[in-house]
Amino acid sequence: MKLTIAFFIKTYLPASETFIYEEIKNLTGFDVIILTQKLVNLDLFPHPNVFSAPTLLKWRLGKRWQSHNLFIKPLMRSKVKLVHAHFGWGGMMILPECRKLNLPLLTTFHGIDVSLFARDFIYRFRLKKLFREGTVFLVRSNRMKADVVDLGCKPEKIMVHYGGIDLNKFRFRKKPPDGERVKILMCGRFVEKKGFEYGIRAFAKLGKTHKNVALTLIGDGKLRKKMENLVDSLNLSHSVQFLGMLSHEEVQREMEASDIFLSPNLAARNGDREGIPNTIKEAMATGLPVVSTYHAGIPELVIDGKSGFLVPEKDIDGLVDRLGYLIAHPELWEKLGSRGREVVEEKFDLFKQVRKLEKIYRSLLN
Repeated sequence: MKLTIAFFIKTYLPASETFIYEEIKNLTGFDVIILTQKLVNLDLFPHPNVFSAPTLLKWRLGKRWQSHNLFIKPLMRSKVKLVHAHFGWGGMMILPECRKLNLPLLTTFHGIDVSLFARDFIYRFRLKKLFREGTVFLVRSNRMKADVVDLGCKPEKIMVHYGGIDLNKFRFRKKPPDGERVKILMCGRFVEKKGFEYGIRAFAKLGKTHKNVALTLIGDGKLRKKMENLVDSLNLSHSVQFLGMLSHEEVQREMEASDIFLSPNLAARNGDREGIPNTIKEAMATGLPVVSTYHAGIPELVIDGKSGFLVPEKDIDGLVDRLGYLIAHPELWEKLGSRGREVVEEKFDLFKQVRKLEKIYRSLLN
């Protein structure tokens, strides 16, 4: 008989958090229930055991909240043995129930919850309590582990657990140069930390010496209009296209049709940083050479000069130089792409990472 674990996710589930659903969906050694404050997109992320308590907690940055223990009954009724919370605020919210029922609490941090939110005094205060009373904390990179230690967590309570991608969905392909336009791809939410502005400006400078280049952007967000205006102001409309939000299958097709993946990530002015972007993992799995930045956990994925190229954040000239070098040396594309696929297969395979997660669960339960 399988033991039951509960996932607490404040909002189940934004379309941008598919990676959480993929982990839950592929657990095989445990039964799962999901606890949430706000239920959205259940049609996209179906699950048979979702318990929603819409009025559970009022969370705002800088504001206090009160727990009403509304999840005590489903936790007891399902005989839950362990709770896995996503994001730091999720761990804080479900901690009272775990304490009351004496359940081990595992919390996964993802990036914004140890960067942007950690600038708030009350959030940091509650983090310290979570660090004291929570059982184990998972982080998405070694860089993030250092950040969590700096916030006051004991290193021995932190484990690095890389998020994985489904390699069956992102097939490796060899795409030799076709002699036509070199297709550069950027993909992600239109937010500051993705660095799209710097990618567009780098593309504009690249176009002065390389006339056979095109740029495609996949995604949406609050900065999309600003990026479209930037493209217009730089007279790039003839060589840049915005495709908006696409399905995983459509993203895969665009990656297979592209030559280079550009991901100019940076630390946003409000402190928001990445973990390790899944889009880079997907591009590398497809066999695309990557140009990115020395940001957050990205150097743990992209090995400069071996599976791609890295430059400092906001370094437009550096981006232009590395993109130009790749365009001038198309014989490197397959070599870099093959090495990138190997890295993803070794460290970022979804099914390997889920098995590691189940191993962590068992260690806590034993």
